[in-house]
Amino acid sequence: MINVGSRDETAQSSGACLAIKNTYLKTLKHTNETINYGMIQMSGGEAEMEFDEETIFYNTHCFEYDATDMFRMLADCAFEPRSYLAANVARDKNKKFHKLQHHLSHYNPFGNNPQLLLTTAYGFSGLGMPKWGFESNIDNIDQKLLQDFQLNTITPEKTIVVANGVRKHEEVVDLVNSHLGVLLPARELEYSRAKSEYFGGESRQFTESPETNILLAYESVNWTHPLMPAFAIMHTMFGGATGFSVGGPGKGMLNRAYRNILRSKFYISNCESINLHFSDSGLFGFNFTGNSAYSKNILEDIMETFEGFRRPIDDAELTRSKNILKRNILANISNQVDRLEETARSVRIF
Repeated sequence: MINVGSRDETAQSSGACLAIKNTYLKTLKHTNETINYGMIQMSGGEAEMEFDEETIFYNTHCFEYDATDMFRMLADCAFEPRSYLAANVARDKNKKFHKLQHHLSHYNPFGNNPQLLLTTAYGFSGLGMPKWGFESNIDNIDQKLLQDFQLNTITPEKTIVVANGVRKHEEVVDLVNSHLGVLLPARELEYSRAKSEYFGGESRQFTESPETNILLAYESVNWTHPLMPAFAIMHTMFGGATGFSVGGPGKGMLNRAYRNILRSKFYISNCESINLHFSDSGLFGFNFTGNSAYSKNILEDIMETFEGFRRPIDDAELTRSKNILKRNILANISNQVDRLEETARSVRIF
């Protein structure tokens, strides 16, 4: 896990994380893409690279005796500067990705609203930088842009390595030092992540859908703030639901989404809470979808939901929400991959 994400991009390097994801197996130093594919298939058959606003996450499964080769492959994928050919492939794949998003928007006109929420809250910088990059910047993606972004931001010093199923911790330490240690003499520029500033504002997107989607959120707290658990409890307490099923973090017919909204508001088809935390800020709010003829009523229902959390909370409801939250946390770390990712994120944050 590398402490770099789309928020570390600028207007000039926008789309770099997506470009790296689209070409993360294209290495040249010790292996190449064909060898990497073969290694993955012969060593367990799974490897992936994902990123969000603040982190890049490389993950793989392998047999024990292939661990050294697989870790070397991941190190090359993460830190090897992209070649001229890889940059050209990345630019083409980024174009196809955005083209696909435009196509999918015809079927889900509200799919980009979570990104618009961050952009509206923080502007076009920091946490407001589009996760997939500016489409207008795709043609500027080349070898120099990707190499500069990697050398300036993606460094071993920002990296956390976690492993499961190993026999001796010392062997993993030696493995990491032997493969990442040789990269330390490489160019390491001084880089500090600028704090994101919450601006707030309004963004309206007109669609031909018969429904209206309204997201309303306010700045909350970062990961390490003492009040962070309180927002997690509110997120669980409200839950999320649709007119056909009840889901979300507060599953069941006792969450506020079902009791206060869906059971009595015939014009609302979907509602859920928004709870986002980052290293220096956060957002808490609600996401409601319903009949466009009742847009004013939907907005009033969101405001009433906010007001509901300012009133006294019943002890039974509070205890139930706490228990659901505990259960969800345990369920989310019930498999190796999620447990390792949670471990890495906890080390990075705390």
